[in-house]
Amino acid sequence: MTPCTRPPSPDWLEEHWETWGREFAKRRDEDSQHRFNWRTWQGKPLNIRLLPLLSEMTDSHCAYCDWFPMDTGTDPTIDHFHPKAHFPQLAYAWENLYLCCRQCQEKDDNRFTEELLRPDEPGYGFERFFIYKYANGEICPNPAATEKEQQRARLTIDIFKLNSRGRPQARKRELKRFRERFHESVPEDRDEWISESPFRYLLCEESGDMFANIPHV
Repeated sequence: MTPCTRPPSPDWLEEHWETWGREFAKRRDEDSQHRFNWRTWQGKPLNIRLLPLLSEMTDSHCAYCDWFPMDTGTDPTIDHFHPKAHFPQLAYAWENLYLCCRQCQEKDDNRFTEELLRPDEPGYGFERFFIYKYANGEICPNPAATEKEQQRARLTIDIFKLNSRGRPQARKRELKRFRERFHESVPEDRDEWISESPFRYLLCEESGDMFANIPHV
């Protein structure tokens, strides 16, 4: 999970989200089996309007696992951080919406807790809550973090299944590629390469360590 900054809500959403949320909540009260469908505004489905804005917020990476690019099997969806089945009034709240790959979209909504980490949370940083295990490619709670921070990290890993569905193996592959290409690339290209790779939280840390070990000429 790479930190990001959430921009202000678009004006049209800020104006209507509460009304749209109440309407969805009312339908849920009337029919518990009512399925959520993105409403249309000015002739265009809201998810189509929102995807570019949320994509810009995370540089087109999944907000949770940081997967990139969003291709076949991981194409982008919009996740409701507070599950819409349990918080229908927040279905259109800007702060509740994140760009998400389909694998992270399958999180266990029934286990939602306010302790889950989110990438635009003030003070969030990967190294504050997590460490990376090079041996198996998994991320784990940072043992130097507070007990509460470790608990939040543990829940986030567990509920979003960040150490399953091939993610540990993918992290190992990406780090291997990074190390092989690092010394072949020119410094001004490295930031761009990292920004267009998955698992930026690992590559940035790796880049810093590797820069520190390069002799100054």
